[in-house]
Amino acid sequence: MDLLEQSAVLERIELLAKFACVDDSSSRERQVALIWIAEMAEEIRQGVVSEMNKPPVRGGFESCGGGGFQ
Repeated sequence: MDLLEQSAVLERIELLAKFACVDDSSSRERQVALIWIAEMAEEIRQGVVSEMNKPPVRGGFESCGGGGFQ
């Protein structure tokens, strides 16, 4: 899951959290919203963990032997 997809999921979580706090929503609707939030948060967590387990990408100017421009 890339950063754009993660951002979209976080926006959905925020929207659902707002919906769950509305007085007009029933107990069942709040429960469903919270379960959905938990599922999406777990999806994001797994994406973050998998990104953390990847080896760092080396590149750019730092990979030129450290000499740089003088």
